[in-house]
Amino acid sequence: MFMPKKHIKIVLTGGGTGGHVIPTLAVAAALKKAAPQAELYYVGSRQSIEERLAIAAGIPFHAVTVGKLRRYFSLQNVIDAIKVPIGVLQAVLLLRQLQPDIVFAKGGYVSVPVAVAAGWLKIPLITHESDVTPGLATKINARYAAQVCVSFEETKRYLKKNNVVHTGNPVRPAGNAARGRKFLGFGNRKPILLVTGGSSGAAFLNMLVETDLTEILRAANLVWITGGKAPRFRRANCKQFDFLGEEYPDVLAASTLVLTRAGANSLFELAMAKKPALLIPLPCSGSRGDQILNGRYFARAGAAVCYEQDHIRPLSFAADLAELLKDKKKLAELSHHIATLAPKHAAKQIAQLILNAA
Repeated sequence: MFMPKKHIKIVLTGGGTGGHVIPTLAVAAALKKAAPQAELYYVGSRQSIEERLAIAAGIPFHAVTVGKLRRYFSLQNVIDAIKVPIGVLQAVLLLRQLQPDIVFAKGGYVSVPVAVAAGWLKIPLITHESDVTPGLATKINARYAAQVCVSFEETKRYLKKNNVVHTGNPVRPAGNAARGRKFLGFGNRKPILLVTGGSSGAAFLNMLVETDLTEILRAANLVWITGGKAPRFRRANCKQFDFLGEEYPDVLAASTLVLTRAGANSLFELAMAKKPALLIPLPCSGSRGDQILNGRYFARAGAAVCYEQDHIRPLSFAADLAELLKDKKKLAELSHHIATLAPKHAAKQIAQLILNAA
């Protein structure tokens, strides 16, 4: 194993959603373990999820202006077109001040100003793409990157570069089921259904649950992570949360079945926890279609049941959930197959690539 110099400095960047921040912090934890003497800094946007979680992890945080890179027409693109170059100039000044040995960019529009600044300043850059198809931010970052890490082997054909490395997706360690059950405090032996739309919630999933909440609660104890976008219900076997941070891995470990979108980080955390899942990917109208491809990949592997949102009938969906919760053979098969996709050493491998490049 490569041993880094004594005072190595590493800048981490990426944010906007937990799907970018949580993998970055998993890499940060692996870096601290491999090189305790390394100085880590996190760069992102002000008053954001990355600021909150980086500070909670004890990593010094610096903010730059960011502009979202949209593929569709929006008047906000005009404003953000001004923000992006401002953010790049701020990132150039910040990197000159911090003088890092290397930058790790987890992707997403938040990472672009820092990745471009690293390229301009000739600072080594490693970037990571979680989804099957690379996003616009990754395509920009890859122009300046010494290495591009990917979660899916299939992603290599979309990037067509010789510096692409299949590492898997870095995730938090699996949680403790007993600790999760204690945290939830359900007073019965019903299966536990976890519904989560990611760090910012999912309005469609919330609507599905709300449409037939009584039927769902007959079949299971419900853990409902709403993103703060659903009304509160007072039911004994319904626990609602706007967001779960450090408790999430334990709650996931305690769950019987997970209803979720198909963001890559969520999927690989499911794989790490060996949890059967029912996926409803974000449709193309709300994204570039990356979640649909992620969901299909897991479904082809027998690792999840995947529904297209446009084909779901809300009034009958609770009955489908109840049937799946009762089918122990199907749940066991899903659990077995999804476990084979777990990225067991992704964070450690990426950390070592960062240290080697630095």
